[in-house]
Amino acid sequence: MLSFPFTRKKFLSLTHQGRHRWVIKWLSTVYQKISSNRVGPENLGLFAGEYTRVMEWCKTLPQNLPEPNDRRGWLEFISDAIHCERSAAGIVPKDQDLLAAIETEDSQEEKSEFPRLDFHMALDGLRSLFNVGSIFRTCDAAGFSSLILGNTPGGEHSLVQKTSMGAASWMPHTKTRDLAHTLITMKAQGYRITAVETAKQSRPYNDNPWPGRGVVVMGNEEYGISSHVMRVCDEVVHIPMFGRKNSLNVANAAAVVLFHIASTRYAQGPQPV
Repeated sequence: MLSFPFTRKKFLSLTHQGRHRWVIKWLSTVYQKISSNRVGPENLGLFAGEYTRVMEWCKTLPQNLPEPNDRRGWLEFISDAIHCERSAAGIVPKDQDLLAAIETEDSQEEKSEFPRLDFHMALDGLRSLFNVGSIFRTCDAAGFSSLILGNTPGGEHSLVQKTSMGAASWMPHTKTRDLAHTLITMKAQGYRITAVETAKQSRPYNDNPWPGRGVVVMGNEEYGISSHVMRVCDEVVHIPMFGRKNSLNVANAAAVVLFHIASTRYAQGPQPV
């Protein structure tokens, strides 16, 4: 339903925050309809008039409304409008309040012209579903072959799926309760195991001679890589810090290291897995 559910009199009888909440609810519904292709240009033209009318009640005139056939422009416009309404009402959105992402074609089939690197990401005891989902997405984007989840949640969690933007549904991943044993097995198969950790014996990640195949290990958000897993690793690298903080969020750190490996290996001509 694209028409606003209140009359002017009823709308103005609401509290200041109540008005903003109802506009947010209305705009969110319209956003969902547009993003799922349930609204055509004719209806968007009608919505433009309705939106203008409601904004006049609020004594706020909208400017630069998109053309009726500009679906992407409307999605961007409504998203910005919802943000402005939340800010005016002093509402801080929680993750579940955020708008659904616009669907793209990247999740339909694997289109990459590049072969997957024979590199794998091992996560040791991560707890944050948001970090795990973000790392899934980074592994896919960097061309890694798979994830190994040691006592770490996986794609069965909806928040991992959401944060990964769908990558958790197609990125290969395995679970293990004994990550150290799994890594020992991979070492026997010729993989070099590299820990990313702030430690005295570590070297900068960009000074490391990354091999043709390997496993990158990232640790728990609080205590890092477990001591028994660290003992299995062949080497330790760190990300140099130049500010007052001595570490990055684990998902950010993964992005830095994985894309360095990807750029290094692809420049040398990676072999298909």
